[in-house]
Amino acid sequence: MGNTGEEAAAVSETFGEAVRRWRATRGDMSLRELARRAHVDPGHLSRIETGRRPPAAKIAAALDLALDAGGDLVARPRPEACMRWPLDGAWRQRDSEALAGMLLAEAPNAENAVWLAHEWLITDPPQVYEVRSGRRIDDATVEHVERRVHQLRLLDDHVGGVKTHEIVTAELAVTAGLLREAAYTERVGRRLLVAIGELCQLAGYVATDAGRYAEAERLYLAGMRAAQAGGDVPGAANNLSTLAYQEANVGDPRKAVTLARSAYCGARDAASATTRALLLERVAWAHARADESEPAVGALDAVENAFTHRQPADDPAWVYWLSADETAVMAGRVWTQLRRPLRAVPILERATAGYGEETGRETSLYLTWLAESLLQAGEVDRAAETAMRALDLARGADSVRADERVDALRRLFRPHLGVPAVDDLEERYRSHH
Repeated sequence: MGNTGEEAAAVSETFGEAVRRWRATRGDMSLRELARRAHVDPGHLSRIETGRRPPAAKIAAALDLALDAGGDLVARPRPEACMRWPLDGAWRQRDSEALAGMLLAEAPNAENAVWLAHEWLITDPPQVYEVRSGRRIDDATVEHVERRVHQLRLLDDHVGGVKTHEIVTAELAVTAGLLREAAYTERVGRRLLVAIGELCQLAGYVATDAGRYAEAERLYLAGMRAAQAGGDVPGAANNLSTLAYQEANVGDPRKAVTLARSAYCGARDAASATTRALLLERVAWAHARADESEPAVGALDAVENAFTHRQPADDPAWVYWLSADETAVMAGRVWTQLRRPLRAVPILERATAGYGEETGRETSLYLTWLAESLLQAGEVDRAAETAMRALDLARGADSVRADERVDALRRLFRPHLGVPAVDDLEERYRSHH
């Protein structure tokens, strides 16, 4: 599927020319009005439009939002974005070998994640080439792989990444071997690539939970590549969006905003309503971590709207876990991150009431946010009591992520040492470590 003449012309535009075109489509919006809506200095915006100054990622995202450009401006390569992912052709045997190698590599280079996301949005998906070497696999083999991937997802619901990391990465290594060595038709190859994309996302999530952040980034990027090659746009978006979630938590929140918005914009037309809600949750979280209140709240509103219109029959298997309680927890987390405890506390109290020891990692993580919001509200004793429970659950969760979150929460209590409940919490923490 090639570009139309109009699309080709749009791609050849500079970033500044695209901004002027979008302004014209919005009732010929003035430059000053756009600057006001995007919170950009008018002089700086003028230099961007005339090509004298490249836009930072944050400004590109703000302009895209102000112009309702649907990701067009975010996805445009900017002058400093010169590296291209080689997606501009047929999918060949050496591409399968390269992807399998990337999945198994020890020290990959994943420094260009933002631009890989942009390339995914603006490049037509490749076609799977029929690989005819080694043993032949069929639909039954791929169905077996798919069932095993879902079983591993369910396992991850109850066992932390420290314990499951070796299991999931071993499964991925075996499955990547099929991609590289087996023979299969194009149709079967597509299904295998989609399954590998899902397995990469799960392996990346487990790696994140085990504190292996560089490995997780590599896996998410490989999963995006595999899913996109298999024609699974929502699956590619899920990988990219999960990478954005990790970046928001342990990296650069503004980079996370670009990744999360790119994932949503690239997949919203192909994704189910539940999937859109999931992708929008991560947009909201990235904006909240970047201390951008207005777009974070706007994304939360969009989450609620999408989730209200969900049709479970349309959903991919990997979105099974997104429930009303899960969306409420994310809303509460966003309000906590924005330091709005009056909004956060009631939401988190209701949502966490349904979580128990059988989901120790998630319960621990969610309780840390309730404890933080209670602390923001001045409810120190209740906050310490909640944090105590989170600490106890994290101890048996086998999750670096849960441990790190408890550590961060503990630091928030330090100004309150001397309060009996806080002293008890500190003593319990020391006894666990």
